[in-house]
Amino acid sequence: MTEADLLAAWEAALPRSRRERALVLAGVVSDRAGLEDLPLGQVDALLLDLREHCFGPLLDCLVTCPDCGEELDATVGVCELRLPTTQRGDEEVRVGGGRLRVRPVTTRDLRLTGDRGSLVRRCVVEGEVDDEALDRVEGVLDGLDPQAAPTVDLDCPTCRASWTAPFDVAEFVWQEVDRTARRTLHDVQALASAYGWREPDVLALTAVRRRYYLESAGT
Repeated sequence: MTEADLLAAWEAALPRSRRERALVLAGVVSDRAGLEDLPLGQVDALLLDLREHCFGPLLDCLVTCPDCGEELDATVGVCELRLPTTQRGDEEVRVGGGRLRVRPVTTRDLRLTGDRGSLVRRCVVEGEVDDEALDRVEGVLDGLDPQAAPTVDLDCPTCRASWTAPFDVAEFVWQEVDRTARRTLHDVQALASAYGWREPDVLALTAVRRRYYLESAGT
């Protein structure tokens, strides 16, 4: 994967919604058709592949302690965010005297629904769910696709507090890609202004040579 590939993905994802951006980035590492119909966790697993390939296995995060408010630097390994792949496509749920079958949430579901109730109902593939059963079914959906909502265990060295925090894989990876793309375009603009080079010329440079030319150009 080249910087040009990542820039192209960033440009295509930029005007899209959060989860549709995730599909664009996942498509960089997978040529599988129908990503929009995969469970969210499978898409996020592809994003972790992309992240590890482009930026390495360690994620640097800034978190705030919920007890003392201290801002902390935390390092999370990609391996900590990977959860065992489940083979379950759907699951039977007993609600009252009836039975329902539900499947994991997909990006298409999020795009076509605008509220919690309609989202949950769309994932019921067999049976009818009433308002009283929404919470029960929603809890089952979370269990069907744990990779869509990973968590990390954190400790505060200041007040010794410990807590578990949710980790938004799609948002984190997008922010990293966005920062990297903008920094790359800044380098292109600076070297184009200094030397008249075209974008492919700049992207063809190694990181060491690019840094040298940027320093020589005073940027």
